[in-house]
Amino acid sequence: MTIPNFKSNHDWEAFTQIFDIQWHCKRALLNRVKDELFPNTSWAGLTSGHMEVINDIVQSLLYDVDVEFKSKHPEYKTEDDELFIPYRSFKENVTDALKEALNSQKECPPCDTLACADHLADD
Repeated sequence: MTIPNFKSNHDWEAFTQIFDIQWHCKRALLNRVKDELFPNTSWAGLTSGHMEVINDIVQSLLYDVDVEFKSKHPEYKTEDDELFIPYRSFKENVTDALKEALNSQKECPPCDTLACADHLADD
């Protein structure tokens, strides 16, 4: 998707107005999911993996809501509605974020679960 070569200042203003509305909506949804998953955490306190997961959750929910809405209101359907190609799967992003979170924790020496719990308790 590219930015059009606008024919007038009015067209540019109309485009940026739509962008602003969409951005405020997307930002509100991102904040809503972040605050639910990571209460009392600022965006600066999150890793890039966490941010990707939050974005993927929002994108997935937007897709699901769009599909459900259009199934109940078929007059809104378009020929593009059957296309949905995520750039990365939600599962991949969640897996990567969990690995990153686990790797940031203290690593236990090879041991059984109880001995590992004792090891962490000693610290």
